[in-house]
This record gives sequence, C-alpha cells and structure tokens, in this order.
Amino acid sequence: MPYALIVKEQRKGTPAVTKREVIHSLLTQELPERVGLNEHFWPHIVDNAWGEQGIEPETDFIARFNLDLRSVSWFSAPGPRPDLACVVEESDEWIVNRDGWGSSFKTWKHKAGTPEHVSFTVSSPEIWKRDFRDAFEAIDVRDCIDMDAIKERYAEAMAGDEFVTYSGLFVFEELRKVLGDITMLESLLLEPEWIHDFCTVVTRKNIDHFELLFNEVGLPDGLHIYDDLGYTAASFCSPDCHRELILPYHKQLFGFFKDHGLPVILHTCGDFRPHIDSIIEAGVDCIQAMEAKTGMDVLKLAEQYKDKLCFMGNIDVRALESGDRDRIREECLGKLNGMKELRAPYVYMSDHSIPPSVKLADYEYMLDLHRENCRY
Repeated sequence: MPYALIVKEQRKGTPAVTKREVIHSLLTQELPERVGLNEHFWPHIVDNAWGEQGIEPETDFIARFNLDLRSVSWFSAPGPRPDLACVVEESDEWIVNRDGWGSSFKTWKHKAGTPEHVSFTVSSPEIWKRDFRDAFEAIDVRDCIDMDAIKERYAEAMAGDEFVTYSGLFVFEELRKVLGDITMLESLLLEPEWIHDFCTVVTRKNIDHFELLFNEVGLPDGLHIYDDLGYTAASFCSPDCHRELILPYHKQLFGFFKDHGLPVILHTCGDFRPHIDSIIEAGVDCIQAMEAKTGMDVLKLAEQYKDKLCFMGNIDVRALESGDRDRIREECLGKLNGMKELRAPYVYMSDHSIPPSVKLADYEYMLDLHRENCRY
C-alpha cells in the first residue's frame, strides 16, 4: 500500500490536522501533534535507480511519499548577458554550459552530481561594473518567470493541505555562482566594497521578484531560501566576515518576508555552526539541512537553540546508503526520538537529499520509522 494511503488509514477517527498547520506550528517553535516530514531528491534518481525499483517517470514525490512541504517557484539572479550563453563542450555523458554571467559549469547529462566549476568571467570589480552591473539592474523580473505557470501551481498547491513555499538562491550562493569560489573568497577579504555592491543589487532584485509574486500570484505559507555557507570541514568565512558582508542582506530580504507575516526556512550546506547566532538575528525560523558528515548534530543544536529555531534534516544519508536496517533504525530513531524527548520542533528528513544510491525500500523504511514514531 502506498505510504500516503497507510497514513490516511492510520488517521481514521483522529482529529484532522493539515500538513500546513503542522509545519506552521513547528516554524513558530510550537509543538503540533507530530514531527514534520520533508525530503529533497537528487535529479535523475528515477532514471538511474528508482525506475527499476517501481517508481514511474514524472512521479510527484511529495504526493507519493506524503510529504508536508511543496515549493511552487524558484528564483536565481538571471544572467544579464544572454549573448554569452552557449554550449562550450559536450560529450555523451556530460556538458559544459556557459550562462548569462559568463560562468561555465560542467554537469552530468544522465546522473546527479555537483557541477564542476570551469571558468568565470566576472573576476574583478572593474569587469562587474563595466560589463554586468547596469545590465543586471535593467532586467525586469517579470520577463524572467512564467507567471501563468506559477499561478497554476500556486492555486493547485494552496487548494491542498501542504505547506506551500516560494524558493530561491540568495547572495552567498549567487556570489559563488557568478564570481566562483576563489574570486569570491579572496574578495570577501580584499574587495569588501565590491561584495557589498553585488549583494545590494542582488537583494534588490530578489525583493522585486518576490514582491511581484506576492502581488500578482499570492502569499505563500513561507519562504525556503538557499544560501550555502559552509563546506565539509568548516564555514566559508569567519563569523565577523559573515556579520559584516552577508548578514545585512539576509536581514533586508528576510525582514521583507516578515513584513508580510511569512516564516523563513534557510537551507545551507556544510558546517555553518559559527553563523547560527547571525542566522537567528536575520529572522530565520528554521535551519536545513545540517549535514551529519560535517559534524553537525541536530540534538546538540536543539539543546541550545530549540526555543529560537525549528530544525529540518540531519538524518545521515550514509546510513540510508548502507542498506543496513539496524544502522538506519539507529540513526533515524536516535534523531527522531531524541528531538521528541527534547520537545524541540523538528521536520524529519535526510541531511541533504536522497541520492540514487539509496534503495527505494530503504527510504520507505525511513518513512515507516517516522510514521510509527512521529507523535510528540
């Protein structure tokens, strides 16, 4: 029986509490009747693995697995130089694309993986100001979205009971995308004026975009913003650097959301523990994904911050990849029951996304553990 039907059958005769209500309560640091449930999945997971395990192409995973959250839009700073966009190189297995920022990335065609950074055009403040800044500011965000498609997705999602979000990249991720890691990291130290200028115009464009959606599509239940602040070993920059160069723009965008009464979920990869106090100060209500392999432990974080944050993720995907049911059970129930014992607001999910190396049956076992143990 599909997982969604199992849950529906289990809930017969119990008071109806929508997924939207569950997530809203958790984001306000209140405890509803159960722990929330969310997940992300690597692209091509059906093509590479799950298609042979019973999942049809184009399956709606949110409905299939009875998840609580659904995003209906995505925004990333549009490249202001479409004349630069092209295919640089291609094989049967991979492709190198250059975008409208003059940034080239190598990606697999038929399987998931982190894109390889190949080259970047915006390598100095002089190039930024001369060739990109004015063109970027001149972009009309209306021209960058399919408004009719978003309206259709929004109406369908809001008619259901899932917690509906608008999503997008923000300044730190945009810096990495446009400048590349090396130029970005050097410029955080050597060219702070350039970083401020870049973040200022990117923040303004984000506000223009979301204001357009709020006015012409409608308010979502919340925002899910992606800004990777760390890598496996540490954060990309120091807490002081973050407070000076990134926090002001987080405050500006998240404050705009709060002016509309909307909660904020912040996705950030890597070890971002040094920045949590600033993240709270910026107005974030929930942190996700808390990668276990970086040393992040949701139970330790909840002991310190459970009155200020909701937590989403931290189930170590390496346990799921192992296929060892005892290891999976220990990892999942250790986090799930531990968060319940702490009376901490928690949304159960992996510590990033489910890759094709996780068997469908093992992921469904992870869901069974939630179903059987999710009540606070």
